[in-house]
Amino acid sequence: MPLPKAWYEQGIAVNATSWKALARKMGVDETSFSDEAARFAEAATAGVDEQFMRGQSAYDRYYGDPTISPNPNLRALDPRRLYAVKIVLSDLGTCGGLRTDERSRVLDAEGNAIDGLYAIGNTAANLFGTRYPGAGGTIGPGLVGGYVAADDAAERARRIERG
Repeated sequence: MPLPKAWYEQGIAVNATSWKALARKMGVDETSFSDEAARFAEAATAGVDEQFMRGQSAYDRYYGDPTISPNPNLRALDPRRLYAVKIVLSDLGTCGGLRTDERSRVLDAEGNAIDGLYAIGNTAANLFGTRYPGAGGTIGPGLVGGYVAADDAAERARRIERG
């Protein structure tokens, strides 16, 4: 699937037919970039990534491409069709966030619930503590937390209405 033309026009994406040309369009050092690309191609061909250990764990291999060998997580790229997309700072999963109680209410510094203030998903502290179990790990807690928060907010509204 081709990248949207607007991405190229807005400088979000660039393409080239050589590593040095791609580096130039990206605004990075051509020699360092092409040297790193050659190093990666060698690692992919050998199936061993000594720098980042990709493909070393069962978890990595499970999400790899089983048609690629010797390592389903590494494949040398075709330098005749290269693309780069600008990546900017954002967040995905978190091991931090606002502490909440069993009703998804945000807790103050003393551990007391702040009535009417809720946090779920990546805004709330992770249920797994300092661990992130993998892709989608915040979806279930976010869904459940959202339901719990909505239920609590509805009950709070009923209490207010009753006076």
